[in-house]
Amino acid sequence: MNLGQTMLSAATLVVLAVLVLNANRLIVQGEKDIVKGETFDIAVNYAQGLLTEISRKKFDAASVDSGYQPTSDFTSPYSLGPNSGELAQINPWPDVAPFKSIAAYSDADDYHGYQRIINTDVAQGLKLWAEVFYVTNTNPNNKVYSKTYFKRVNVYAQHPSYLNTISFSTLITN
Repeated sequence: MNLGQTMLSAATLVVLAVLVLNANRLIVQGEKDIVKGETFDIAVNYAQGLLTEISRKKFDAASVDSGYQPTSDFTSPYSLGPNSGELAQINPWPDVAPFKSIAAYSDADDYHGYQRIINTDVAQGLKLWAEVFYVTNTNPNNKVYSKTYFKRVNVYAQHPSYLNTISFSTLITN
């Protein structure tokens, strides 16, 4: 083999190596994009499930089933969240499956500050968290620091590698 053929063979190997590396990079990126999409779908499903769980609870610990109830009976906007007994039932913290919040929390605002970790075959460590606050019927997106007949529930989902923070919300009323 002469010098020209050796240089051609070396150049061919370099081009082939570059092509293989680029193909591998594209495959890895494609697989990462698939996992991101699946993680998004999982986050949507679990966040919707958490919103449904919260919406099925009583509006407030003081809520009654019939008749007029003054807003003064409701939990202070500065005291939303679980009481110490309810919080003690969530162990470990953040909550993991099977989710203890279902039995531990009795009303919607107990979920204020709640955190849940989702572990699936696709994504480990998907984090959900919730905030609950009073709003008015005329401005249902802005927090107010007075008791009303309306509460906004926001649920957030985030994964450190595959999902930036996304949010979901609902409005609940007494």
